[in-house]
Amino acid sequence: MRIRYNEGFSIIEIMTVLAIIAIAISIAIPNFFKMSEISKRTVCINNLRKITAAVEEWALEKNIMSGTSISPTQQEDIYGNYFRGGTPKCPGGGQYMFKEVGDNPQVYCTEEDKGHKL
Repeated sequence: MRIRYNEGFSIIEIMTVLAIIAIAISIAIPNFFKMSEISKRTVCINNLRKITAAVEEWALEKNIMSGTSISPTQQEDIYGNYFRGGTPKCPGGGQYMFKEVGDNPQVYCTEEDKGHKL
C-alpha cells in the first residue's frame, strides 16, 4: 500500500512568493505616483502654451496694446472664441491667472511651485 503525501506548496514557498510580490509593489507604487505627477505637470504646461497662443491671437485681432490688463470679461472672450474646448482646468488643482498682454509669461498657474510653469 502506498502512502500519498499532499502535493502542494510549502509555507516557505508561499512566503517567498509573497515577499517577491511585496518588493515589486513597493517599487512600482512610488513610480506610479511620480509618473502621475509628471503627466499632470505636462498637461498644465501644454494648457499654458495654448492659453498664451489664444491671448496673443486675441490681442492681435483686437489691437490690444502691450501692457494692457486682461479683464474677466475679456478672459471669457478669449476662452469662448480663441481657445477650443472652453475654460481649461489644471489637472493639479491650480487656477490659470492672466497677467498683462505682452508679459512673459502672459498666463501662469497657481501651482507654479510644483513645476506648473512655462
